[in-house]
Parts: sequence; C-alpha cells; structure tokens
Amino acid sequence: MHRFIFASVIVAIACFALSPGNRAQNADCAEAGTLSRETYFSAVSSHERKFTIYLPPCYNATDETYPLLLLLHGSDADDSQWTRLGFLNALEIAIQQDSAAPMIVLMPYGGALANKNRFNGISYDRILLDLLSQVEGRYRTNGRRAIGGISRGGFWAFHLGLRFADEFVAIGGHSPYFDREHAEPVDNPLELARSLRPDTHLQLWLDRGTNDHAADGIDRMHVILRQGGVSHQYVVQPGGDHSEATWRRYIEDYLNFYSRALDGSAAPEATVEQAGDDGLELWLPAAGFGALRTSIDSADLANLLGGQLNERLILSESNTDGLRRRGIDPHPRTQIVPDSKLFAALWRDKRSYTLLPFDQLHLRLRPLWLDDVPVVDQLARYPLVFQSEAPNFNSDRLTRITLSGTTAIARHTLPAVEAIGVEQAASGIREYARRSDYFHITHEASIAPTCPRHTGVELGGVNSMCMLRDHARLFDILDVDVVDLTGNHINDFGYQTFEDTLDYFAERGFALVGGGRNLEQARQPLILERNGSRIGWLACNNIGPYYAFANDDPDALGGRRPGNAYCRGGWLRETLPLLAAEVDLALLSVHYREFETYQPMHQQRLDYQTYAEWGADIVIGTAEHKPMTFEFYQTRRGETAFIHYGLGNLFFDQLPWGNRRFFLDTLYIYEGDLLTVELFPGIIDDRARPRLLAGEDLYNFLHFMFVQKNEF
Repeated sequence: MHRFIFASVIVAIACFALSPGNRAQNADCAEAGTLSRETYFSAVSSHERKFTIYLPPCYNATDETYPLLLLLHGSDADDSQWTRLGFLNALEIAIQQDSAAPMIVLMPYGGALANKNRFNGISYDRILLDLLSQVEGRYRTNGRRAIGGISRGGFWAFHLGLRFADEFVAIGGHSPYFDREHAEPVDNPLELARSLRPDTHLQLWLDRGTNDHAADGIDRMHVILRQGGVSHQYVVQPGGDHSEATWRRYIEDYLNFYSRALDGSAAPEATVEQAGDDGLELWLPAAGFGALRTSIDSADLANLLGGQLNERLILSESNTDGLRRRGIDPHPRTQIVPDSKLFAALWRDKRSYTLLPFDQLHLRLRPLWLDDVPVVDQLARYPLVFQSEAPNFNSDRLTRITLSGTTAIARHTLPAVEAIGVEQAASGIREYARRSDYFHITHEASIAPTCPRHTGVELGGVNSMCMLRDHARLFDILDVDVVDLTGNHINDFGYQTFEDTLDYFAERGFALVGGGRNLEQARQPLILERNGSRIGWLACNNIGPYYAFANDDPDALGGRRPGNAYCRGGWLRETLPLLAAEVDLALLSVHYREFETYQPMHQQRLDYQTYAEWGADIVIGTAEHKPMTFEFYQTRRGETAFIHYGLGNLFFDQLPWGNRRFFLDTLYIYEGDLLTVELFPGIIDDRARPRLLAGEDLYNFLHFMFVQKNEF
C-alpha cells in the first residue's frame, strides 16, 4: 500500500549561527561550512544573475566530491529564504553529529522571472538548467542531485524534477503551488506526474499545513501519485498555513528527507502489493448504481453461462473475449458494446446488468448478489471464480464495512421489541449484518435503570428516550463492531446513565466513535486496520441539543459532561486533512438535522460537500428518519467522494411509508481503495423488525429513490 506520513508537532531546532567557532569534527581540517552570495552570467537572459551557495565543512581541505541540493524560494522571497528558515544551521549541526552527509546547497535568486508562466525563450526553467551546468563546472559535485522548493519554488522543483527525472534522485515540495490552469499539460507538474511509473527511482515529498491556501493543488498531486501507485511522502502539518513560521517548524524534517535521498540511505518504498500465486480471477454480476435490482438468480446465471439468451445482459467487447477464453460463449444475440460504451448502456437501462472482472468495479457500479446473498460469501459454489496466474481478487485484501441509520429502541419500539423478543427483532438483518468485517449501529438512547419510566428530571423532558439493558443484547446478536455515539438523545436520562452505557459497551468490546466521557474522547478518530487497508473514522452531531455535546468547559451551559462530538467547522477542518493524510480512506458519519424529505436540503448538501473537500472520502448521514439520496462528489483534489445524505431508520417506531424504509450501505474496500458500495434496501415490520425488501416492493422503492428523486 501507499505510505503516507501523519505529521505531529516537532520542536524546532535551536538557532545555530554559522561561524568559525562551529567546527566540523574532522581530524584533517578545522573548517566550518561556508556560505556566500555569488554572481554568474546567464547566457539565457544575457544578464548577470545572483545565487547563494553553501559549501560543506572542509570543502577546501580535500578533493572530495559532493551531492548537490538545489533549493528554490517562494514568490515573495529571495535566495536568503532557506538560510533565514534555518535549513543551513540544521544541516551544519547534522553534519557535525554525523547524522547528515556533507552536501553542496545551491539557492538561486529567481526574481520576477520565477513568477512568470513561461517555458521557452527567456524562462526560469532554462535559467536554472544553465545555472546547474555552470555550478557543476565550478564546484566538485558527484552527480547526485536533489531539488526542492517552497510555494512557487515547489512548482518549479516538480516541473524541473519531473521533466528531467533521470538527473535527480529526489524532489521536494513544501506548500508547492500547483494548479491545472497554471501551465499547459506538457509543462504542468500535475500532468507530468502522470507519466511516473510505480518503480520510479525518484523519492518524492509533499507537505502542507491544514490551513494552507495551496492545499487544493497539493492534494490533487497527492491523488495523482497515489492513483499511479507512485511511492511518496505526503505530510499534512497540524495547524500549519502558507507561511515561513510553518516551514521553519519542519525544517529538520525537510533536511532529513534530502539528506537520506542524497546519501542513498533511503530508497522509495514499495507501495503496491502484488497478488500471490494462489489468487483468484473473480467475475461478478454488476449494474449501474441506479439499477432497479440488487440480485440475480443462480438459475438465470446458469442458463446464460450455458449459452441461453438473457435480454437483460450487456457485455463489453473485451469481457466477452475474456469469458470465451474461459470457455463461456454468450448467446449470439447478447447485447455486446464497445468497452467505452458499457457504463452508459448500463446507466440507461435500469434493469440491465453485466458480468465483469472484480477489478473493473468502480463507485458508479454496484455488485449484484446471487440468490440474495453477496457473491463474495459463496465463492465455493459460485461458477465464475477461477484459479489464475493473473489474479484479480484475494479475500484477504477485501474489507467490508456496513453502516446503518437511526437505532432507538425506545418509545413505541421498546414495547414492540419486548413483544417479539430481541432475537426475532434481529432476525431480518442478522445474517447480512454478520457477514461484514465491521457492522455499525447508530446509538440513539442510553441504557437507563428506570426505563421506560420518566421521573421528571430527564434532560429531554417528555421526549426523552431510553433503552432497556436486555434490549442491548440486540447488539451482540447482530455482531455489532462499531457503535456510533452521535445520537441526540444519549444524555436524555442524565450524564451518569450515558457513562454507565459506555461501561457496558466497553465490557462488550465494541469500538466507539463520535462520543465519550469528555471532548477529547468524543473527537478521537477510530482507526480500523484490516486486510491491508487503514480506515480512519470520525463521527459528529451537527444539531444538538447542547446537553448531548461533550463539554470540558465548566463555565459553559450545562458544565462538564460526557456526550458526542459537535460538528464544529474549525475542528473538522483541522482534523479531516490530518486524518486523510494518515490513512487510506477517511470516513465521516454525521448526525445532521432531521428533515422529512428524501433530498438533502441546500445547506446539508453544502456541508457534506465541504467535509469531502476537507478530506473525507466517504460522508454518511446516520440520523435522517427517511432514506435520502446519494452523490458522487468530485472534489477539487481530483478524487470522487461517496456521499449518502441519509440512511433512514433501522430500529425506530415511525410508521409513514418513507420512515419505514431504509438503506444499509456496505463499503467494499480493497487494498486501501473504496471500490464500490453495496446497497441493502429494507423495511421495518411492526416497528421492531427490519428486513430485506424483495419483489415489487424492492423495485418500487429503488425506482422512487433513484429515478424520481436522484436524477439517476
């Protein structure tokens, strides 16, 4: 998998002045490193130009050759910027302590030319190439070069380093400024990066602050490299912005990166794991995300594999050839379309489906079940799985997370569950819920000893909700893994009741997210690591009431208390990009204001899209009492975020048509990527038993959600 670094605050190195008293520890000389500003004649611009150069300790006392580090300044700075930030002080100390190899550091002055988007004639890239040639003729270099830059200098570092990749060992960008409109594709680093191979020799570094105004372009570069399987270090600095104060704090990290690259002590890490020899070639039935079906019958599959015509089947040309190589010859009248037309054909026909290799799944396609059971749960008897020397599936690399909506075994649901028993209440979804690696419950009402009797001191008044301890056994029967604590009724029966409920959940071994005994616990991300994927999960309550929020301020309304995390913009804006940099996928589940509608309200849509822009790959609304629509949101960083604005109720007592219907969303995460989302459309019977929809009810529900309400 890709390796990304999660930055933590590092104490800056003390200021160190270059002076004769700071000597290199060398028995043969007593020189310190030297720093000078020099001029040269540029044949490109036909003018004298300036540069600053650092020569390592004892340069004049030996005949050794040294690696060369080219460092470029930002648009509002000059060739003193890197010195001012303390890079050379840190380097001198590191050389003395033998923790960095001696190197030559070249820092040119760019002037106005460095800010021009010009890539021929008198252009900054040609100026830099000319300078490199002259400096390497004047000083003893060994042929190993690295290049890095700040802000606008970071743009030029990646521009030059990617264009002439064979001439550098490393490229660093520190708040680099990238933009799709900044240069034509032939010169734009965002496009040049697409040509990098996963086995590139280049070591790459990107960093930015959480409040960096250049974040969009940097994130886009990170996505391009990740999608290309290119190893790189991507660091989001907590609290940092686009300023020298931020860059100065992390100058030692920058030095470590360049030093290790130039002395050859660190090679790029492998980022893509290859499938083992025992892997499988798996083909799945799949449909457009807006298809009006969730499953196919094994009898229908057997017939079409036997050569019978199935008018709902659409195959691509290459997949038809692939099936034929496996001895499966589709009926001559089967609809076969060019590869580029398959998705459009499936999207137009809501009842159609296709057969395709597992690795061709993507977010806008849904895997279909076989006989109402997920295919990956019945591989032993499934006909389209083969041993292969070119495998595309390994069950040890698949992680499934199933998310659910409102669960409040309170009010009318409480006596309904009491009447049928928790085993029967769970029976309609039990088998499906237990198949996932992680099943999620949105917890709404705490376990109260007086439940359901109100004593008059409940914080929620007559609308207060509670759950019986015996009914909490439902979580064990469903094999719940993650309890989402963002419900707005969790403190209705008092803070101690919620604390006792937390004790119960801890005894049962549930992972918790979105709530806790204090604000720090409530905001703590849940990190799930399974089958080669690392998922970071945050959860929060957007609406309140105030007493449901965890609070550490004794002077605030309600004082200190346990509770859930409030979806404060500042906290999420700071935390989501940090989390996204640490994990493969960032998931945010949100308890939003409850609307009696199937479409998101305008502000809700803006908020969820903003969460995606801040770094959430998946945003799920867990509190809406009606199922709501979906969105594949294209972020400015170039990734597609999956947004489901509301799952609907799971265990709740509302009886209207829409409030009884729900979705369970199962995320298929493979090797760190969100491959696809599987839908479990359901209905709540008798206020107490959710189950799978089938037949005409299923068709009508999907038709209502996809066709009428979501423009699918």
